[in-house]
Amino acid sequence: MIDPTARCPEWLIERMIDSGGSISFHKYMDLVLNDPENGFYSTGRLKIGKDGDFCTSPSLGNDFARLLAIQVVDWFLDLEKSGIESEWLSLVEIGPGEGTLSRDLIVAIAEIEPALINKIELILVELNVGMKERQEKVVNNVEGINCRWSNVEDLILSPVTGIIIANEVLDAFPVERLVFTENKVFRQGVSLRKINDEYFLEFIDLKPTSEIMQFLKDSNSLLNIDFPPKDICDRWITEWHCDLPIWFGKLSKILINGLLLVVDYAMESKRYYNVRREDGTLISYRNQEANPNVLNDAGLCDLTAHLCIESTVNYALTNGWRFMGETRQGQALLALGLSNFLYSLQNTSSNDLSAALNRRESLLRLVHPMGLGDFRWLAFQKDHSENLILRNRFLEDPIS
Repeated sequence: MIDPTARCPEWLIERMIDSGGSISFHKYMDLVLNDPENGFYSTGRLKIGKDGDFCTSPSLGNDFARLLAIQVVDWFLDLEKSGIESEWLSLVEIGPGEGTLSRDLIVAIAEIEPALINKIELILVELNVGMKERQEKVVNNVEGINCRWSNVEDLILSPVTGIIIANEVLDAFPVERLVFTENKVFRQGVSLRKINDEYFLEFIDLKPTSEIMQFLKDSNSLLNIDFPPKDICDRWITEWHCDLPIWFGKLSKILINGLLLVVDYAMESKRYYNVRREDGTLISYRNQEANPNVLNDAGLCDLTAHLCIESTVNYALTNGWRFMGETRQGQALLALGLSNFLYSLQNTSSNDLSAALNRRESLLRLVHPMGLGDFRWLAFQKDHSENLILRNRFLEDPIS
């Protein structure tokens, strides 16, 4: 049955007809998010924050960046102590969103360790023009910092030493959706259906690619579970982040010495590929509302899928990274001193009570186990120096 809310916009009709009327879900997700003229990200249509489509940690205020900066300063100082020769210490943010995290990090670093600022180069990697224009308005107002925009390909030609941050980026990578039915596996696709002169979108089953079959072949060692799980329902659906191996491979070429921090929706394989998770993790967001109908309002919504921790770590390891550890965001921020931030609010005067309560609410949202606090922080190190030892304070016991 056709979902009446899954009308296909005119621009997507043209793209799909050019592709023969049907495309893989991976291609569909890429188009509705990243199409240069109509994609949700590339047009700058995405709104982040309490009044936007969804909230990110940086959008709740600058405390997230102030806490993260404590860890970033540690890493930069450790890089300095190692004796590694580099013109700059680079702070690279992949997919900078509104640019607020980069801005607030630089401001916080300047407060914690002022001498570092003259040694840091801020590099923002953004593919979508609409988002880049918004970032420029935010980041260009920061004084005393060397800042530039680049792409991964150019950075591969001129690799850097420093820190790479990918905050809430990988969940928006296009995914392959796998459909298991009648002891067979299919690649989920999206097709056009014309009814009464209107075009609608519907799911179809496509033949799996050789890459999908290889993923299934490697699944036991990759995921450390039986895959697919036993006793799944008919038409059990899940996702595969097929672009992650390429991404980790490219990033390994842009960093000479330093660390990559991934912060994102993620879960262990036994939870990700669970028999009861029969429709995967994919979800659509618009105006702070989650919608499982990912074909609705194509190009007007965000689409996101969780990462599988085991496969993500495996892809990093096979591309030359060293896995340093992972933890939930709530634990990470408490280890960096969030409780001290909360304690300081006790000294708030009555005139600033409203602002203090709002700040307290935002701090608690950052660590709430049913929300942003369940995000995972995964750290990966890259080095060509035997002397490089980086302290991962965020993995230590929380500060009480």
